[in-house]
Amino acid sequence: KYQLDRRINTFVYLNDDWPDSYGGHLELWGRDMKSCYQKIVPAMGRLVVFSSTDFSYHGHPQPQTCPQNRFRRSIALYYYTNGRPAEECLGGDCIGNNHSTLFQKPVGCKLCE
Repeated sequence: KYQLDRRINTFVYLNDDWPDSYGGHLELWGRDMKSCYQKIVPAMGRLVVFSSTDFSYHGHPQPQTCPQNRFRRSIALYYYTNGRPAEECLGGDCIGNNHSTLFQKPVGCKLCE
């Protein structure tokens, strides 16, 4: 086993003619999950790159409202290193912190607006 750490997330969206009303936005949340800092429409050709830490909370928690014959398409690419700085780990402890996804719920709000 390589013990690699994901350090960078990259998404390229492949959705032609994707109105805001379809949903499926990528949401970027603060460390305390009280604030949504970005809400990104998954429009064709849009490139999103951000640092991946134990607390770079992101996702698309709201249900999509697009027609049944439409799909939210993207390509996800990741950059890994062997090890990471302690400030990128929960509690500063990077040893034995082998997780893939940490699901979180927003605090005090339900929508990213």
